[in-house]
Amino acid sequence: MRWLPVVQTENGENPGQDFSSAASPVGEGLLSEGSCDEHSISPGSERAGGVGIDRRVYFEVFGCQMNKLDAELMLGVLNESGYQLTDDPSEAGVILYNTCAIREQAENRVFSKLGNLTGLKKKRPDLVIGMLGCGAQNHQHDIFRRYPHVGIVCGPGEFLRLPQLIAQAREEGQVAALDLDKPVRFARKENLGPRAHHAFVSVMRGCDMACTYCVVPSTRGGEVSRPVSEIIEEAEVLVASGVKEITLLGQTVNSYGKRLAPGRRIGLQHVLYGLNQLDGLERIHFITSHPRFMNQELIEAMGELEKVCEYLHLPVQSGADDVLRRMQRSYTIQHYRKVVDECRRLVPGIALATDFIVGFCGETDAEFEETVKLVEEVRFNGAYIFKYSERPGTPAADLENDVPEEVKRERNQVLLGIQRGISLELNSESIGRETEVLVEGLSKKDKTRWSGRNRKHQIVVFPVKGNEDLTGKLVTVKVTEVTQVVLVGERRGKGS
Repeated sequence: MRWLPVVQTENGENPGQDFSSAASPVGEGLLSEGSCDEHSISPGSERAGGVGIDRRVYFEVFGCQMNKLDAELMLGVLNESGYQLTDDPSEAGVILYNTCAIREQAENRVFSKLGNLTGLKKKRPDLVIGMLGCGAQNHQHDIFRRYPHVGIVCGPGEFLRLPQLIAQAREEGQVAALDLDKPVRFARKENLGPRAHHAFVSVMRGCDMACTYCVVPSTRGGEVSRPVSEIIEEAEVLVASGVKEITLLGQTVNSYGKRLAPGRRIGLQHVLYGLNQLDGLERIHFITSHPRFMNQELIEAMGELEKVCEYLHLPVQSGADDVLRRMQRSYTIQHYRKVVDECRRLVPGIALATDFIVGFCGETDAEFEETVKLVEEVRFNGAYIFKYSERPGTPAADLENDVPEEVKRERNQVLLGIQRGISLELNSESIGRETEVLVEGLSKKDKTRWSGRNRKHQIVVFPVKGNEDLTGKLVTVKVTEVTQVVLVGERRGKGS
C-alpha cells in the first residue's frame, strides 16, 4: 500500500533548524523543504474499510522534513502489523499526532486538537490517542496530566515500537516511551512518501550543537550517523522503485560522520560520491547544513559531482557576531562569508538560501543593521525570516527577552522587503534561459499548469499541453516570466 499525505502547508522550520516563532518566507521555491507542514496522511485511493475499527489509524504530521520521514517509518511498522489508514478520525480506532517542538504555534495546534478529542474518547473508550515525536519528548512530564484521555506519549527515539505501544495502551490505559538512547532502524523497505520520484533519506539523527534558542538536542538526543554503506543500500532500493531525486536529511547534515570510524575521517562527501554512482538517480540534495561544518572537501564534492544539485541551504541566523555569540552558533560572520565565497568559486551558479532570527535577546539597532548589510552584500536567493520568541527549557530562556514585539515585527518586515527585492532580481536573470525541471505534478493553484523544480530548487510552472502525464519526468522549460518565488515558462522538447 502507498500512503499519500494530504498537505495543508504553513511556513516554518527546516529539519535540524531551531526556530521559535512564525516565519516570513522569502523565495519559498528555494526553501520549501523548510516549510513547517501540518498534514493528515490518507490512504489515497485505498480506504481502510478492509479491517476493523481497532486497526484503522488517523495520522497527522507537524513540522520539518525529518518529521515527515519519521512518519514514513512509523507507517511502515504499522502497515507490517496490519493497520490501515483512514482520512476520517471518526472512523479510526487509533489517532496519532507526530509533533514538533520547535515552534510554540505548532505545539498549540496539537494541544487544541488533543483537547477537541475529549468528547470522542468519552463516546468510544477503546479509542487510542497518541502524541508522538519532539513535542511529546518536550512535554513528557505534563501531557497525561493535561490530557488524561491521551493513551500514548512517544518520543522520536521509540516510534518503531508503535504497534506494541498501541496494544499496551489498550490494556493499561496509558504508556510512555521516551528513551533517546535506543538504536533506531533508519531504512525503509519502500518509499511511502507523497511523490514516487522523490525520497528523503536520513543520514543521521540528533544534534551535538548547543544553540541557546534550540530544543532539538533535548528532544532528539545527540548525533548518531549511519554507515555510508547502509545509506547507499537504502538509496539503491528507492531508486529501483522509481525514485529519481533523493534529499539527505540531518539536523546538521554536514557534520555527518562523527564517531563512525575512529581514526578515519568520514564526511558527507563520502555519501555523495557513493550516491553519484547510482544508475537511475538523477538528483541529490542535502539539508540542513551548519556553517561550521561546510568544509573544503564537501564543497569540492558539490562542484565535481554531476548529480549533486547547485543548491545550498546554509542558515546564518544573524549578521552580527555578538548576536551569534549569544546564540552559541560557533562561527563568525567572517567565517560565514568565506564559506559563501568558496561555494560560489567551486560551484558555479549555486543558489544560496538561509535563515534569520530577528529580535533575539539583546539585539540592538546596530546589530540588526549588520544583518541588513549581510543580506544586501551576500544576495541570497531566498531566506526564511523569523521573529524570536523564547522556548521554555532552552538556555536563551534565561536571557532577557528585551526586544519589544513591535520592534521584532518591524525588523522582520524590513528584512523581508529587502530579501523579496533581491529574490526577484536574481530570478529575473533566468528570463530567456532554459532550465531542467523535475515535474512534481499539476500545480495546486492552477490545474492547467505543471509544476516542478529545477536543480536550484526553484519552483517552475508551465502550461499543460496534451494528455501526457509528466509527473516524475525531466523536461526542459524556457523561462518567460518570474515572481520572487516562481519561474514561469514554456516546455521545450521531450521529457525523460
